[in-house]
Amino acid sequence: MNDSVLTCFADLRRNYAAYPFESTMLEADRQKLTQRVVNVLEGREETWILYEARDLDLKARVALEETELVDGRWLQNPAAVLLVRSDRKALICLHEQDHILIRVAADPDHIKAAVGEAKEIAALLAEQAPFAKDERIGWLTAKPQYAGTGVQAGFLLHLPMLTMMQQIRGLSQKVNGTKRFWLEAVAGDEKNPGALYLLSSRFTAYSRTESLIEAALQQMEELTQKEDNLRRKVLKYATRSIYLDQIYRAWGILLYARRLTQTEFLSYWSKVRLGARAGLLPVELSAVDALLRDTSVGRLIQKTDGVLDEHAIHFIRADVVRSALHGGT
Repeated sequence: MNDSVLTCFADLRRNYAAYPFESTMLEADRQKLTQRVVNVLEGREETWILYEARDLDLKARVALEETELVDGRWLQNPAAVLLVRSDRKALICLHEQDHILIRVAADPDHIKAAVGEAKEIAALLAEQAPFAKDERIGWLTAKPQYAGTGVQAGFLLHLPMLTMMQQIRGLSQKVNGTKRFWLEAVAGDEKNPGALYLLSSRFTAYSRTESLIEAALQQMEELTQKEDNLRRKVLKYATRSIYLDQIYRAWGILLYARRLTQTEFLSYWSKVRLGARAGLLPVELSAVDALLRDTSVGRLIQKTDGVLDEHAIHFIRADVVRSALHGGT
């Protein structure tokens, strides 16, 4: 898999023909629709775990938001219901914008297989009640931009060189201006200390699934190639570079820090990951990527007996990082 891609997923949106769109749906209909989906999944061999956004406490909400496939914005809608498969490689989100959003994890080399799996889940859910479809447009969705195939590809990208050299804003404007794709900071603001970005396809009408996926892969490759070119150009030949200095400073801090806030960690982690990719640091890229998961708030809460103690978490985060990098000294 392309090293700039941390995660990849395929989305599939559908709406039942028998119900109005979410914006005008009654609560009683939402409950019936939810029960319909639950009944279908109960007959499957795999286990699906149901979460209702309105009933989640803080601990459960944090844990779900850090699940690879969950978009935290879904949980801000009290009507949203999530059904997460036990392997956490697939989920079904109900009552967000559309009746159903199916998300399946993938890697870029096998995203077409993930789309196929999402379609299989959709076909299962449509056996007893058909989805809304227009002969000319295709599958109908709450937002016209998703109508047609209802398929989207999403990529979580690490783009530190483009960020540090302040090229990411211009690239985002160019990508977003096409209306076919959307590139946004995961942090939701310009600071984005981890230099993490979500690239997703947007307009799906009047196109074949294969061409949509190919176009999304091409857009992802263009962005990551620009990142790779900058990294090679700036880091390979410049022995006295402010970017090299930032990488080594970040490495030293993560090796010895006793306290790390999440923002601090993400900033240093991003630079260390850049150094690992460039072969400058004595650490495997997989170990650096594991740190992103192991220092998540949800994981750290487990080390505080389930209590969200921010003061303690900052120290535990540093302990986890030191232990992973050189045994915790």
